[in-house]
Amino acid sequence: MEEQNNPKVIICMSTYNGEKYVKEQIESLLNQTYKNLEIYVRDDGSKDNTINILEEYKKNNKIHFIKGNNVGVVKSFYECLKEAYDNAEYFAYCDQDDKWHEDKIERAISKLKKENQEQPLLYFSEFNYCDENLNFVNKSNLNKKGASFENSIVECISFGIVEVFNKKLATKILESGTENICFHDWWAYMISAGLGKVIYDDTATVEYRRTGSNVSPSGKAGINLQIYRIKKFVFGKYFKNIRLQINKFQNLYNNELKEENKKIVNLFSLKYNFIKSIKKVFYHKMFRQNIIDEIFCRILFLFGRL
Repeated sequence: MEEQNNPKVIICMSTYNGEKYVKEQIESLLNQTYKNLEIYVRDDGSKDNTINILEEYKKNNKIHFIKGNNVGVVKSFYECLKEAYDNAEYFAYCDQDDKWHEDKIERAISKLKKENQEQPLLYFSEFNYCDENLNFVNKSNLNKKGASFENSIVECISFGIVEVFNKKLATKILESGTENICFHDWWAYMISAGLGKVIYDDTATVEYRRTGSNVSPSGKAGINLQIYRIKKFVFGKYFKNIRLQINKFQNLYNNELKEENKKIVNLFSLKYNFIKSIKKVFYHKMFRQNIIDEIFCRILFLFGRL
């Protein structure tokens, strides 16, 4: 794709102790077929050789390096996006240890630029699970039941590694701050699902490297998955954090929501209400993508866990 007349894209990467794979990831970003892009890398206080590796790219005018203190993943991506905001029309989140397909940005922008830019727009795709050496394991299956506002309330199916979004969504993200946000990618999904549009691509655009430090529940199965669910849903702070996130969303954007979405958000107010719990249990649409998770969800609605 020719650079001339194409909108500028900035890739926002946060790094932390990523010396093992970060160079391979950066090279995959530089090899994108979409050429009108820059890369903003914010290091979140690495203790290994990551910073030295990043400084090797100083002479490349497409790469901007931000050396920061350790503030955690949500704030680190927020700070990176804030630095990039004035200089592009579209933005993409990026992890340090994956590998992008060369047409990732081109695919995303070709879909995003067809839409009304006055609304928050979020593109996400599938990805390939790989081992540490990028040997293919299996393809993700994020969008079983479809992206929706109901789903965004209790689950994030849009991983940051495959998210690309427009300036309107970036504006909403930055104006909201980082307090009571579960994850940066989830917040982007929730805003776009509630106030704008989510665009799904069933093509895998990233090789997601599963290492010991980033193994997600999506890679669990059988009894291990059930144990994970019980620990997270019943004994963890998972739902408390979600309720705080929903409450933040309601406080910020209730006046911008459609009536149906206002009703959904209101069901999840922080104060427990038995009538609201019953309404959630018998709500006519699915909240989760997976039927087992949906059953867990409905039971926990009944007992006021969410």
